[in-house]
Amino acid sequence: MRVKIILADDHHLVRQGFRSLLSGHPGFEIIAEAANGNELIALVDHGIKPDIVLMDVEMPELNGIEACRILSRDHPAIRVLMISMLNDKDVIQEAVDAGAKAYLFKNTSIEELSQAIQQVMNGSTYFGKEIALAMLSKSKKEDAFALSQLSDREIEILKLIAEGFSSTEIGSKLFISPRTVDTHRNNLIQKLKVNGIAGLIRLAIQNKII
Repeated sequence: MRVKIILADDHHLVRQGFRSLLSGHPGFEIIAEAANGNELIALVDHGIKPDIVLMDVEMPELNGIEACRILSRDHPAIRVLMISMLNDKDVIQEAVDAGAKAYLFKNTSIEELSQAIQQVMNGSTYFGKEIALAMLSKSKKEDAFALSQLSDREIEILKLIAEGFSSTEIGSKLFISPRTVDTHRNNLIQKLKVNGIAGLIRLAIQNKII
């Protein structure tokens, strides 16, 4: 079954470019396009239900982050992947807080875009190393102390999360259930005082765990 995708970007050429890239993949289907957040919300409210929304951050009338926030609240089954040229940790964090499951730069390759879509469809998130590096904020000293409090198993799970594996994949590798992996992940987020999976990835990269 193909992944149904809506493209949301105020530049027609950008939408056309992503349509061309994704249409060449047998597992993806572009079902609609929107030039701003209001158009996107109207499409969804009128019954067009995608699996994925590939959306720009900067759009007129209603920007991508606000549109993502509305979708997360009113249509939580729809997964949002933000696409932008903005390499700003505050913008990225705002997108994550709004409910975005992935954040990619517009110059991303079709291989990385496909990987991000597949991971999000599998219930995970996707933030490349460049994105994680852009979100660096805590000092290495604070991170080092927090990491020293983790068990060997927690470090192992943190490493696999940062490498982009889903809970199911991690569970298979470590011979534990996905639910146990989710519990470890939530404990890591609390112990390390980070904001979600993006924060775990940032910390892992900064401290050379991956």
